[in-house]
Amino acid sequence: MDDGRFKIVNRKKRNHRFHRLKKNRKSKKMNSKGKISRRGFLKTGIAVGAGVYGLPYLRAIKKKPTLKQLKEHDLKPGIVVVHGDSANANGEEVVVKEMVRRAISALGGMRKLVSNGDRVLIKPNIAWNQAPEFAANTNPCVVAALVALCKDAGARSVMVIDHTCSANPETSYNRSGIASAAIRAGAKVSYINKNRFRDFVIPDGTVLKQWSFYEEMVYKDEVDVLINVPIAKQHGTSRLSMALKNVFGMIGGDRGSLHTDIHPKIADLNKFVKVDLTVLDAFRILKKNGPTGGRLDDVDNSQEHARRIIVSTDPVAVDAYGATLFGIKPKDVGYIRKSHEEGLGEIDYTSIGFEEFHV
Repeated sequence: MDDGRFKIVNRKKRNHRFHRLKKNRKSKKMNSKGKISRRGFLKTGIAVGAGVYGLPYLRAIKKKPTLKQLKEHDLKPGIVVVHGDSANANGEEVVVKEMVRRAISALGGMRKLVSNGDRVLIKPNIAWNQAPEFAANTNPCVVAALVALCKDAGARSVMVIDHTCSANPETSYNRSGIASAAIRAGAKVSYINKNRFRDFVIPDGTVLKQWSFYEEMVYKDEVDVLINVPIAKQHGTSRLSMALKNVFGMIGGDRGSLHTDIHPKIADLNKFVKVDLTVLDAFRILKKNGPTGGRLDDVDNSQEHARRIIVSTDPVAVDAYGATLFGIKPKDVGYIRKSHEEGLGEIDYTSIGFEEFHV
C-alpha cells in the first residue's frame, strides 16, 4: 500500500516536471504578453531566410566580408620608365609587349607580386567610345601584355573591368580594342554590375567621409591583386588624368558631383582602394581636349613626351612623373600634391629610386 502511494506520487512529480519544462520552453519563445521573444524571432528569421534564399543567405549572415589590403610582395621600390621605338618594324603590339615586360622585369618580375592561384583584377581606363589612336582609353596592347604576364606567373584568374562613362559599356570595351585583346590574352572581360556597389566609410577622409565602391575591387574574398592601368591625358577639371584619377572607374554614386573641389576628393578615394601595382600607359598621351579627345591633333606620339610605359607600386610617384610629360610640375596638380601630403606616395619620384630603359 505504501509502495503504491510512493509510485503514484513519483509519477505525479515526473508529470509536473515534464509540463513545467514544456512551459519553460514556450516561455523562451514567447514573452509575458504573448509576443515572440527576440531569440525566437531571430531563429525563425534565420530559418525562413535559409528556406527562401538558401546557402548564400546563411553565408551572408555568418560574417561581414573582409576588405582587401595591399598584398605582401617582393617587388623593388621605385619607379621604372621604359621608352619604346615608335619606328620599330615589328609593329606596335610587339613593341608595347616588350616595353611592359621590361618594365615589370626591372621591378623584379610579375612573380614577385602574383602568386599561384591568385585572382587578379586589371583596371584600365575604358571610359570612352574611342579607338586606341585617340588616346582616350588605355592602349589594348598594354592590357594584353599584363594579362599574359599575370597568367604566366600562375594567376588562377585575370579579370579586366572598368566603370565606363558610356551608357552602353559594350561599345567602349569593343571600340577601345581592350575587350578583344584581353580575351585573346586569356582574361575574363566583365561589365560593371550596378547592384555590386556598396557604401563604405573612408578612413581619415578630409572631404569625403564615405562613398560607394565596387565590391569586386575592394573585398578580400573577391581579389588578391589589383593592378591599375590608366592612360596619361589632359583633363578639363582635374587638369590631368592618370593613376590617382583612374580610381573614378572603381566607384559608383554620382561621380559628376565629385568634380566640384575634385582634388582632395581624389586623394580621399585613394585612401580606401588598395592598388598593388600601377602601370601608366604613355605610349600615346592626350595633350588637350581631355578626357574624351576625339581628334588626332589632340594626341602626342612624340618620343619627347610619349612612347613610354611607367611602372611603380607608388601611384603618386607615377603621376608625378606623368605630369612632367605635359610640362607641368607635380606640385601644381592639386590631387598629386594633396595625395602626397596625405601620405599616399612620394611626389619626388627620383627619391624612391628611378630607372629608365629603351627598347
